[in-house]
Formats: sequence, C-alpha cells, structure tokens
Amino acid sequence: MAELFDSSSSSDKNPFEELAVVYVLYFDEAHGHVPLLIYPDDRYKDDKKFMRPIKYHPIWFLSADEQEVLDHIDLEFKGYTYFGKKFLTISKRKKRRAGLQEETPETIVVIVSLPTKLEILGDELIKQLTTEIRGNFEKNLYEIIESEIVRDAIIKSPKIEKLIEKGDNIKSELRELIEKIVNMYFSSAIKQSDTTSIKMQKAISYLALKGIDVSHISSGDYKDSFSSIKLFDPTEKSKVDFTNKFQFSIKKVNIMEDSQEFEILTQNDSKNEFHNLIIKIINVKEYFEKEIMNEHIDIWFPEEELVFFSPIIPHIDEYLFFIIEEKTKERLMSKRIDLNILRN
Repeated sequence: MAELFDSSSSSDKNPFEELAVVYVLYFDEAHGHVPLLIYPDDRYKDDKKFMRPIKYHPIWFLSADEQEVLDHIDLEFKGYTYFGKKFLTISKRKKRRAGLQEETPETIVVIVSLPTKLEILGDELIKQLTTEIRGNFEKNLYEIIESEIVRDAIIKSPKIEKLIEKGDNIKSELRELIEKIVNMYFSSAIKQSDTTSIKMQKAISYLALKGIDVSHISSGDYKDSFSSIKLFDPTEKSKVDFTNKFQFSIKKVNIMEDSQEFEILTQNDSKNEFHNLIIKIINVKEYFEKEIMNEHIDIWFPEEELVFFSPIIPHIDEYLFFIIEEKTKERLMSKRIDLNILRN
C-alpha cells in the first residue's frame, strides 16, 4: 500500500474544480471495490491513480456493524479529506460467488472528498448524503449494480437491455439527489454558531479564493447564497452545529526497531476533560482487520499528551488508530498510520 503515497501520483491535484466529489461504490464479490457513480463526473472512475485513495480507504477494512458506531471513517491524502460511510442494503440479484444467496445484502460505500481546508464541513455532508441515499434508494441500489454487471455481456438480450435501462434510470435519479443535497448544503453550510472556529475561518477563506462570493457575508443584505450569510451575527441560530470535533491530534509517531513497537504521541487539544475513552489500534491486511490494542482511559485532561504503544506485526505497515467515547460509541478521532512513510 506504500504506492498510495507515491509523490509522483497524478492524484496530487483533484481534476474536479467543484467543492465536493461524491463517490457511491459497492463491494463486488468477483471484482472487489467497484464505483457505481462519481458526482459530478464519472470520467475518472477507471483511472487507477485517481481512484487509489478510494481503493485503499480504511472504510473498506471495517465491517458495516463496526463502523456504524464510529459515525464515519476519514482518510487525509494530499490536500483532501475523504469521509467514508459503509452500510448494507437489500439485494435480490444472483451472486457470482459460491455460498452467497440472492438475498445476501449489498455492501454500499459512500465517500465524500473535500479539500482539507473544508474538512469541518464534511461531518454533516456525509451524514446527509448517507441518510438520503439509504432512505430513497435502499431497496433498489442492487438494480444499479445488476445493470452494471450485465452491461459487460457480449450479446445483450432484450431482458438485459431492459435491466440496463432500468439501472440507468435509477442511477440518474440517484445523481440528481446527490446534486440537490450538495447544492443545498453548500448554499447554507456556514450558518453556524462557532464563530471563533479557526477551521471555519479557513473554510471561508478557501471559498473566497475559489471565487465564491462572500463579500456581503457580514451585511444585512442576504438571501439564499454564500454572500447572504451573516457569519458574525450572534443572534443567528445555527441549523447545523459545526463545533470543532477534531479535539485530538497526533503529535508524533516513532518506530522503535529494537523492541518492534511504535509509539503514538497524542494530545487533547481542547479545553475539556474527557472521561472513559477507549483507544484502539487495528492492523490492516488485504481488507481484513485485527484489533491489536484496546485501552481504557479514565480521564484525559485538557492539553494533556498521552503516549500509546503498539507492537509492529510482521509484514504489516498500515494501522488504524481510534479514540472512542465508551458510553455513546462516538468516534472522536480516527487516523491511518503508515509505517512506510516513517521509514522513508
């Protein structure tokens, strides 16, 4: 997986100029991770370099049940943050692997890519997209999958043509839904209460640099656009809470070759005490995961640094690091750690 971080990759620059790229994918029993659509443009779905962060996103390594309590899983890669969510949907198609029944659920993954400077907007956007996609298409996403599979048939019977047409129609409706959600979201996303958030300030600066009109952001002349947002009006109530959720940071990761361990120096960046946290480290190999550390933290003081140790598993270079609130199961932090990067 070291190739994911190859500096020569064409993924250095996202070819889309839009604020967000939305990927809807499924796990194919014969071909692995297969994209159903990319919004706003499907043309890069067969580009292996462009799709590399999607293929190796940590969301694939966790079961749907396990990641459900973690809200979503993120990957930071070359200036972009990829927010991922996995869920299961109804299926009635014939599977191509022995042991799987027609009713075996489909594994669907939704990934939203945002420039890192806009990552504070990603939590709510991935939540809205996943909720709406499941609510409107859970019963017929398998028909899009079925239409994509039969599309490769050399001889297309009338039945196959009908399946393809039906799948294309559902996909078109799905794309329209995604477009509607994204457009509506970015037209109102900065109405928020945390006016002191540095991440939100960076997001607004980025939007301005992208040519989005924010010139009237503090004026009284506003209606239904970015320029309508009264950012610093203390009487304006937020519809979405964009309080900074990134309250922890990894300060350093060190490899200790003599003991075959690595240590993770992590800090509570907030002014709050945290009680009863679970720290997990999971190793990843060929889309399977295994927990290798599970530690309980009674109390974590504001701005306190803690060090966590993990054994290095032979031939395993990639690990996932989680901070989870024990009672609510809320994911407070999830990071991928690649030891190859540290060695180079």
